Amino acid sequence: MHILMLSDLETKGGAGIAAARLAKAMCRAGHRVTRLVATNDGRDHPWYTCVLKPPLPLMRRMVRRLFTAGGREKWDRLAAPSIHLRLERLLDDLRPDVINVHNLHGAIKFGWSADLVRICAERAPTVWTLHDMWSFTGRCAYGYDCRMFLTGCDASCPTPKEYPALTPKRIAGAWEQRRRLLTSYYPLAAVTPSRWLAQEAQAGLWARHHVEVIPYGLPLDVYRPIERPLARKSLGIEGPGPILLTASQNLAERRKGGKLLIEAFKRLSRRPFTLVTLGGGRLRVKVKGVQVHPLGYLSDESINVLAFNAADIFLHPAPVDNLPNVVMEAIACGTPAVGFSIGGMCELVRHKQTGWLAGEVSPESFAGAIETAIDDQKHGIDLRGSCRAVAENEYGADLQAQRYLKLFNLLNGDSGKKASQSFS
Repeated sequence: MHILMLSDLETKGGAGIAAARLAKAMCRAGHRVTRLVATNDGRDHPWYTCVLKPPLPLMRRMVRRLFTAGGREKWDRLAAPSIHLRLERLLDDLRPDVINVHNLHGAIKFGWSADLVRICAERAPTVWTLHDMWSFTGRCAYGYDCRMFLTGCDASCPTPKEYPALTPKRIAGAWEQRRRLLTSYYPLAAVTPSRWLAQEAQAGLWARHHVEVIPYGLPLDVYRPIERPLARKSLGIEGPGPILLTASQNLAERRKGGKLLIEAFKRLSRRPFTLVTLGGGRLRVKVKGVQVHPLGYLSDESINVLAFNAADIFLHPAPVDNLPNVVMEAIACGTPAVGFSIGGMCELVRHKQTGWLAGEVSPESFAGAIETAIDDQKHGIDLRGSCRAVAENEYGADLQAQRYLKLFNLLNGDSGKKASQSFS
């Protein structure tokens, strides 16, 4: 099967990493994979990569540097027709059997939009993998407590400046664009990594489409348990008390919960302990009894694996999330997690099997969950084996690929083409 995958980033960010892992598993299964991306990494891969950007990159950089947000958005709209035309020509030349769309909103500055999905679905059966809520909102990746996406997002959006930002007056039109796309009769289905995101999608604009839950897949030969003392020695981690780890692409981003974590530390009586941080952004932790060991942003998976194995407990304080890769990676390495009872975390973190959940999104609740985790480990509760067992049974990359291929075959086969009409 020739599978074409469309995504903003090739191998960076949570969604880009997830897409790359799926593409690699598809290639390993003997399928041909072409990836259309806005930003490639310049490395060799088992798939073929084609970059989908507008011409005149120097002009685009000048516009983004010199113009206001409104001016940059106007430039993005002017770039869109050239992107649409190039995508149409590429798809007509490549003639894929099925198209798998991933994140688009990281390439809005290149003229990408939800209209690219329409172009894809007009030419081949299309599966849109939803890594967040963007496909059915006016602009946001996560709505927090806002439910406007159910009836129509508009200029009263409470977070227009948060990523992916959009001028308020354009939000209603963006939501309407998605509504038109998702009420059309295209062979278009969705995959969500978590049941929570599937429920949100079907409560909104995906109500008339088939939405299937397929969790992310991990390379379990890479993310695996290693002896903790060896991992700590390799990274030079020495500190008092238990070793706690938190990781994120941007530790300072509001959605990652860094401030919540610091406030939770202030409420902990179980000190001292050592906090290892992994990722970009700076987390300013100035709490007595907390020794911080920053590892920075690491692209080397082998070092990341050592970090997950060095920790006694993984902390994920995000107040909203789908099915975070970092939590899955920790669990695969045998390290249990503490998180909030939100989104897909309820599916990943299972009480005293893969970790502990805080009942409400607050520093007090998170501090209580951390203390419970530390106490349980002190009393001999070891979740390494149960964490690994869950990862092996549910989160293997090859298992994920098999599930996708079953859906692709349904959409692409004769019976699938008839069935896909009922997806709309």
